[in-house]
Amino acid sequence: MGADAIPALLGLFRVEQDTRDDHPNGWVGFARHWRGDTLRLDFDLFSGHEEPDPILVVTAIAGRAGKKTIVDEDFGEVDLSAQVPTAEEWEERQKRYQAARRDDDTDGPTAVKAYIAALPGWKREVAARFDGIIQQELPDVRRAVKWHQPFFGVEDQGWFASFSAFSKHVKLSFVSESYLEPEPPSGTAPERQALDLEETDALDEEQVASWIRQAADDPGMDW
Repeated sequence: MGADAIPALLGLFRVEQDTRDDHPNGWVGFARHWRGDTLRLDFDLFSGHEEPDPILVVTAIAGRAGKKTIVDEDFGEVDLSAQVPTAEEWEERQKRYQAARRDDDTDGPTAVKAYIAALPGWKREVAARFDGIIQQELPDVRRAVKWHQPFFGVEDQGWFASFSAFSKHVKLSFVSESYLEPEPPSGTAPERQALDLEETDALDEEQVASWIRQAADDPGMDW
């Protein structure tokens, strides 16, 4: 998520910069839920040298029984507003946040770096390897996060690949105007060819590199 989501978060949470030494880019928000419970949201802000707007990555969400003052394990005693929002007010705040989230398409490598960094364990490793293979094959690749997934493209031609993470598998997608050789095992059309990987599956980097080169020669999705 890009910088446009931050004002929406401020409308939901009391936000403070993380003071822990091992979270230099971290922020934490506390909020009162309409049921009276409290919520804690941890997020990081990533920024790049050529991209002044920060990229927001939510890293944790936690809830607990609500009180005016809560004791947090990292921040000690935290005062919250005594006013509990109504269900209607909370729903309206959520709508503003989700609208910012839906509309947020962020161009540039920093957004993809932030996306990969937020993935858990083995999924982060596969995403980083996929990104690395693409960088090796196309050093001038264009990157962006669209529809909450990284996309890779050739400038002035279009997008040729994307990455998606699901609960038990990840999907490496190849977006092309023509079928690849050999045809990837998943997908129903040239612009929707894919390789699905679970945690125990091996990644054939040589084959993936071949598919990347083929798809980049004939991108299947316009900007």
